[in-house]
Amino acid sequence: MKKILLLILLISTVGYLYAQEEENDNIQTFFSKPTKIRGYIGTLTNVTSLDGETAYMNGFQAGGIFDDHFILGLYNLNLENNIFSNNANYVDYEMNFDHRGIWLGYIFMPQQKIHFNINLLIGNGNLEIYDDVFDNWMQDEVVFILNPGIEVELNVVKFLRVGIGANYRFALDVDKFDNYNNNDFSDIGAFISFKFGWFQ
Repeated sequence: MKKILLLILLISTVGYLYAQEEENDNIQTFFSKPTKIRGYIGTLTNVTSLDGETAYMNGFQAGGIFDDHFILGLYNLNLENNIFSNNANYVDYEMNFDHRGIWLGYIFMPQQKIHFNINLLIGNGNLEIYDDVFDNWMQDEVVFILNPGIEVELNVVKFLRVGIGANYRFALDVDKFDNYNNNDFSDIGAFISFKFGWFQ
C-alpha cells in the first residue's frame, strides 16, 4: 500500500512539474520587453549652490515611462542668475554653468494621488568663467555630473504631474581652473518639475 501511495505521489509531482514547465516555457530574464509605454515632457527648476553662491537653474525634461514604473529620458539645466567667482584667482569674474544628459528613475505607487520617485541624472557639464581682461570665456567643457534625487509627485489631472524634490549634484573632473575643484561645484539642491504627458 505504501508503495502504491508513493508511486501516486511521484506521478503527481512529475505531472505538476511538467505542467509548470509548459506554463513557463519562456526564459526568465532580468530585463524584458515592456508591456506598457507612456511619455511626457516638462519643465524643471533647480535651486542649488555654485561656488558658495545661490544658483537658479531652469531647463526641461522629457522621457518615457515603462510599465508605469521605470523612467528613461533626457534633461537639460542652465544657470539663470548671475554668479561671480569667490576664487582669489578670479575675483568677481562672472561664471556660467549648465549640464545635460540622461534621466533614470523609478516611480513607487504611480496610481496614487501622491507618490514617490527616485531618480538619477547622469550628464555632461560645461563650466565657464569670463575673463574681462581678455574679453573671452574660459571653459571646462568636460565636467561629469551625477545627480541622485528623491521626489514627491502629485497626480494633478490625468495629463499633468507636479513633483517637488531634493537632490545632490556631484561634479567630477573640474580641473581646468586654478584653485577650483569638484567640491566647489557639488552641492545639495531642491527642485520642482511639471510633467505633461500620457500617464494612463
